[in-house]
Amino acid sequence: MSIRVATLDDLPRILDLGELLHKESPRWSRLTFNRDKAAAFMRMLLTSESGVVFVAERDGVVVGGIAGYAEAHWASDDVLANEVSFFMDPGARGSMAPTRLICALRAWGEIRGAKWLHAGTSTGLDPERTAGLYERLGFTRCAIGLKVEYGN
Repeated sequence: MSIRVATLDDLPRILDLGELLHKESPRWSRLTFNRDKAAAFMRMLLTSESGVVFVAERDGVVVGGIAGYAEAHWASDDVLANEVSFFMDPGARGSMAPTRLICALRAWGEIRGAKWLHAGTSTGLDPERTAGLYERLGFTRCAIGLKVEYGN
């Protein structure tokens, strides 16, 4: 298993894994998945100075990834790093890949001079287990997410 910075050549597999996550998420599956829009966003992260996507590769196949960006906070000159998406092939979720991907993004944010890395879980797929992994890697709970649904 290796962790590396993704390239544009990885984009089709990144999108496949993202779409799979989208479909199995109790929360996100209620929205449409626009592959073209997702591709444009991931392409921006892959080519932007402020973005990054790391992938985990096993036997030449990408089995997961984590995407993020680092930029100044809207009301401060201080840089913050943010996880945007964390996607894994279901068969790789119990491996070391998730831990290594989180650590890669954490190190990247630190190198970028970020004050902190904000990460979390919003898929509805075993959130306590996911939060526990982050906590074992030194993260602390710092936010509460809320939503209101509309009838449309």
